[in-house]
Amino acid sequence: MNKKKWSASIAVLLCAGGLFAISAVVVPNLVNSAVVTKGSAAAQNDLRLTLPESTVPVLKVAAPVPVSTVDDYLRKNMNKELMEQIYDSLSKAPEPTVVGGQDQTESELNLRTKRQWVLEDQYEYDGLRPQKPLPFEAGQGDLYLDLKTNTLYVPDRTWTDEELLQLIDWNYRQASAASLRFPEKPVLPQKYSESKFIMRAVESVRKLYDADVSKMQMATNLRKAEYGFPSQWWVYFSPYKERTMRGQGQEVWNYHVIIDTETGVVVDTTAVNLAAIRTPIDEAAAKSVQKDPSWIKEAIRIVKDKQGEQRKIAKAYLTDTVVNNKRGMVAVDVL
Repeated sequence: MNKKKWSASIAVLLCAGGLFAISAVVVPNLVNSAVVTKGSAAAQNDLRLTLPESTVPVLKVAAPVPVSTVDDYLRKNMNKELMEQIYDSLSKAPEPTVVGGQDQTESELNLRTKRQWVLEDQYEYDGLRPQKPLPFEAGQGDLYLDLKTNTLYVPDRTWTDEELLQLIDWNYRQASAASLRFPEKPVLPQKYSESKFIMRAVESVRKLYDADVSKMQMATNLRKAEYGFPSQWWVYFSPYKERTMRGQGQEVWNYHVIIDTETGVVVDTTAVNLAAIRTPIDEAAAKSVQKDPSWIKEAIRIVKDKQGEQRKIAKAYLTDTVVNNKRGMVAVDVL
């Protein structure tokens, strides 16, 4: 790719209240070109940032942050026999066949999912456990798992908290066993340290969304080069006890950043709000967008003011309108 000429795809939502721009749900390919230079001032900044008030909801977590109680619990309550049972179950299929539950309406299923989110946070952080483990035979409960056929039988009624906890507990046991049997691959050699990639991710989120992620939970994943894609660092920021917040109907924002491991360039910074609902843009609204220059002006403002682009903007235009109208978004290519 010509380094002197490339495009940044900016995504903004068409909303009834006007232009939400960056404060709305943003799809991938929001490219950040600001933090690219090795040893730049941005890379030297401390992770503990002092930021102005933001229009983007940011969770303020009081110290101490939640600490998981799961690993210690599973180490004390996982024997060799159970591990072999889990391995045998996983060898049949990654996911069990589910039987039952046909009488549950969509609203009932949604309510159960929200209850499960809250209980899972209590399981992970607060030490809440089921009174008994998930049964493996019929007659011991309406919810049970047949390990021989890897079939999960579920009740045709509202689940109890105990049943939800039994399934949560089993899922964590499976994940723990799988991690022991298939340990993580060694980290690939790279030019920059993980801490430097994290700094760049933090800075990218701050620049684009005015969001302070220093009090959010962070996870990183180094993805090796494959299928024609280069090696990349993926950095995720999410609120602590996010599942509880979503289960209680609160608005939750996550931030995902992708960085090229060879160049250190931040190639993608995405804000995600899973509670947001996109409305497809109808024909009349699409014509209005085509005639309204403010969409392109806003995209240029983001590239120049938020991303710090110094070079002259040669061209900016709406792109992939047919596809994006269906997705409920307006995308602008800025060259």
